[in-house]
Amino acid sequence: MKLISIIITLLWITTAVHAEKIEGYVFADTNNNGKLDNGEVGISGVWISNQRDFVQSDKNGFYEIEKLENRLVYVVKPATYSVKNYYCPIDETVKNFALIPKQKKDTFEILVVGDPQMRIEKTLHAFQEDIVTEMLNYNPEFSIILGDIADNDLTMYSAAKDIVNTLPYPVFPVLGNHDVNYKAASADQEADVFQQWWGPDYYTFNEGDVHFVVLNNILYKGWDVNNNKQGDYFGGISEIQYEWLKKDLSLIPKEQLVVLCMHIPLLERYTYPKEIQRIFSLLEKHNHILALSGHLHTIENYFFDTKTGWKYPQPFQNITVGAACGGWWCGPMDERSLPVSTCTDGSPNGYFKFSFIGNKYSYDFIPANHRTDFQMKIVYDENKELLYTNVFSATVNAVVKVILEDGRELVMENVKERDPFILSTYKQRYNYDNWQPKVEETQHLWKLPLPDLGKGVHRLTIVVTDSDSKQYVGYKLIKTE
Repeated sequence: MKLISIIITLLWITTAVHAEKIEGYVFADTNNNGKLDNGEVGISGVWISNQRDFVQSDKNGFYEIEKLENRLVYVVKPATYSVKNYYCPIDETVKNFALIPKQKKDTFEILVVGDPQMRIEKTLHAFQEDIVTEMLNYNPEFSIILGDIADNDLTMYSAAKDIVNTLPYPVFPVLGNHDVNYKAASADQEADVFQQWWGPDYYTFNEGDVHFVVLNNILYKGWDVNNNKQGDYFGGISEIQYEWLKKDLSLIPKEQLVVLCMHIPLLERYTYPKEIQRIFSLLEKHNHILALSGHLHTIENYFFDTKTGWKYPQPFQNITVGAACGGWWCGPMDERSLPVSTCTDGSPNGYFKFSFIGNKYSYDFIPANHRTDFQMKIVYDENKELLYTNVFSATVNAVVKVILEDGRELVMENVKERDPFILSTYKQRYNYDNWQPKVEETQHLWKLPLPDLGKGVHRLTIVVTDSDSKQYVGYKLIKTE
């Protein structure tokens, strides 16, 4: 037994000695050329991770960390710097991280985009025209794409990246289930193509008083060799990622806002309950949390509380941001020859803008190819004399009132139903592949039986006050006989 123990120890030592390393310097890139030039100094105390371990740069800015199979090394961007290339490419073992000094911003904005889902040339063009071109009207600190950049065809990445790179600010990507290499044998290799084009599949960075955590929460079971087809997947994180996240969260103060960015929302119909609780347990000591997700092609705005598995006193908000592609680029063509691609909950395709002040935040939904104040769809069912209002980004606790011409105020009822607008236009909602998605129920829908208004044309004013005191106003003209 002693001999076996000695052999095992020697093997461990040999492995450790010969473990491949990635090394380099973290430095202040004062001339912004991405190179370590004479006179540019190293930055101490910056965290670097290999998606398992964390090390800090020394007094000279030098770091060294083990290179792991199927993992990438990245720098945890400090709030007082910007960075153009935050990770080490797969085939390199020396990487200097060029950080560009800047003042820490207490106030900043970001754009958050869900599910572009590009699979053919026409969808690339639609994403370019309907989303990215409009994003050029904003000047955020950066943007985040919450996964499903492609739609299984990962050869789309080259053209998609060309489009994304036209934005004059950084774009941080998230791995989605349609970004997985389904030929992979397991979840351990699922992100290999994504990593080649976009970088690490999970990582962190700082901006202002906010710590952003990007997760890969796709647990892929591997290619089904028996049936020669892609295997199943479900929501959750790997063991190595769980330990990495535990270490990462231990490095930040509890008063700092943590923004979780992931593809699949932490709900039991999409994510293993055990995985939800594992992530929740790591968050329990943090007082300020925001979760952002995609995947659903609907907007869902709710709070994790005791009803949704969160066991701790302070609930936190989760916003599922809809989809850039709406209902998979499905809808009647507009004058630009682009589909009017309404999401399956009746909300338009688009994206969100988040504003941060310290560890607080606010948000606005930005519909594609609409006025920015287009925040609700109002439908009158004259056969049933029912008024419906779909308030796209509202929580279920919003108060929705109808003000009649005579000044009377009527409160609408929140319901979980399918949006009548998209149901009425469903037969027109084809996509480039002549496929129709299923219309989903939504919780941001309100309805009201209208009283007898008398014969004529009537103006209705709809006033929405959400739980955060945000207000929206819309109008509807109806004709009664």
